Amino acid sequence: MKTKILLSAIMSVLLLVPCAFAQGAVQDPLNPNALDRFQKALEQDGFDVSTGKVDVWNLVAEWCAYTPGVDNAWYFNNQSYLQFEVPKSAQEKDQANAVFQMRQDEAVVVIGLTPPPARYFSYTPFLSSKVYPDGRRQILATLGDSVNNATIKTIGNTPFNAPVVLIFTPDQGTEARVRAALRRAGYPAAIINTLVFPASMLNLGYGDADDELRIIPRAAIWDDPAAGDAYMKNPPLSVFRVTPGTPATANPFPAPPLRIRGTGETEMYLMNKLAELRKNIIEANPGMDAKDIMVSPTLYEGYDYIQRGANPYGDGRDCFYVSAGYAPEMGTEEEIRLGDGEFLVIYGPNHVAIGKATYMNINVYASETAKLSIGSLDDSDFPNTATQYLPDDPAADLMFAYKVSRSCGKGEPNCLPLKAPDNCSRLTIDASTLLGIGIRTYLEPATKVGPAMPEILYDRVIKFSPRP
Repeated sequence: MKTKILLSAIMSVLLLVPCAFAQGAVQDPLNPNALDRFQKALEQDGFDVSTGKVDVWNLVAEWCAYTPGVDNAWYFNNQSYLQFEVPKSAQEKDQANAVFQMRQDEAVVVIGLTPPPARYFSYTPFLSSKVYPDGRRQILATLGDSVNNATIKTIGNTPFNAPVVLIFTPDQGTEARVRAALRRAGYPAAIINTLVFPASMLNLGYGDADDELRIIPRAAIWDDPAAGDAYMKNPPLSVFRVTPGTPATANPFPAPPLRIRGTGETEMYLMNKLAELRKNIIEANPGMDAKDIMVSPTLYEGYDYIQRGANPYGDGRDCFYVSAGYAPEMGTEEEIRLGDGEFLVIYGPNHVAIGKATYMNINVYASETAKLSIGSLDDSDFPNTATQYLPDDPAADLMFAYKVSRSCGKGEPNCLPLKAPDNCSRLTIDASTLLGIGIRTYLEPATKVGPAMPEILYDRVIKFSPRP
C-alpha cells in the first residue's frame, strides 16, 4: 500500500514538472534558464545555434545625421522602428545584420514579449533584394501576411506585453524540430507562431545570386508613450539563428494562403456626401483658387511588386495605401509645392469611425530627396474636424478635414504645420520643397488584414492658392 502511495506521489510530481517549466517560461520567456534549455535542446538535436540581436532602426535620424549609405528615409514615419539582426551563418556567428541570407533548412527564432498596448503591431517576413535578369534589385516587399495584434498566438487577456515565440523558416521539418525543442524547454504551443519564407518563390542559399531577406517588426500609436519608449530602448526579445549541423533533406512549406481582404461592405454610400464636403470646403475659402490633387491607391500587394521587380519600400498586407503629390516610388508624380499663403486640405472618410480600419495615419513627405515625414496625423486627430463643413449632419462624424500649411496660425485648429524633424539641419522646408502625401489605412477588424481596394472610398486632397 505504501509503495502505491509513493508511486502515486512521484507520478504527480513528474506530471507537474512540464507545467512548472511551462509556467516559468511563460511568466518570463527571456528567463536565462529557459533560453539555455532551449539552446541545449536544439544542440542535442544536432543544431548549431547562434545569437542575434534587436536594434533600433530610425532611417529619419540616420539620413539627418548624414549616415553613409542612407540616401533617403524610404517614406518611413518619423519614428523609430526595431529590426532583427541575424548572424551571417553558423560559421560566422560574430557578424549579424538586418539583411541576411538563409539556407532552405534553417530558421530564425525570436523569443520574448510583445509590445505594450498600442493601436497596432506586427512581425513581417520581407524580401530585401533579388537577382533579376538585369541584376540585383532592392525589393523591400512582403512575403505574405504579417502576424499582427489581431492574429498573434499568445496567452493572457490581451495580445500586449504577452509572451511570444516566432519561428521564421522555409522548412516544415526544421520548424517541427524547433517547435519540439521549444516545448522541451517549457514554452507552450499556445505562444508559438510560425511565419514562412516561401521556398517556392525564393532563391535560398548563401550565393551571389541568392535572395536577401529581412524581418521587420512594427508598432504604432502607443497607449502610453513612456511605456512604448521604454520597450523600444530595451526591447525584451532574443534572436537566434538555427542551423542543422548536417544539412537536412528539404521539406518546404507550400506558399501560405493569404488572408482574404474585404467583407463586401463598401464605403460608397458616402460618395455623394464626400462631394458635398468638398464643395463646402471650397466655399469656406473664398478668394482662393482650389485645385484637386489626384489620389491613387498604391503598394497594394508585395507579391505584385516582386513579380514586376519594383520596390514598394516596405508594403504591408495589413494596410491599404493611397498617395498623392510627388511620390514617384508610389506611382504619383504630380508636383506640389506650397508658396506663401498656399495650403492643402486633406479630407475624406474616417475609415476607423466607419469600421473599415483599426487605425489610419497621414504623412506629408519632403519627397524629392529626403523622402521623410515633415508632418503626420492619425485618426485620433480627426473627430469633429468635418463638423464645420457639414453642420448638423451625422455624416460629419464619419468624415475628417485637416489643413496642411507651412505656417499655421497661432492656435489655429485642425491645421498641421510642416517642419523638419528636430535636430535635422540637413533639411530646409520652404516654397521650393516638393511634397508627397501617404495615407495608410490599417487592419479591418472583420478580416484582420488590410481593407480591400474596391470597398474603400479614397481620401482626397485640395490645394488652395491666393488669387492674383
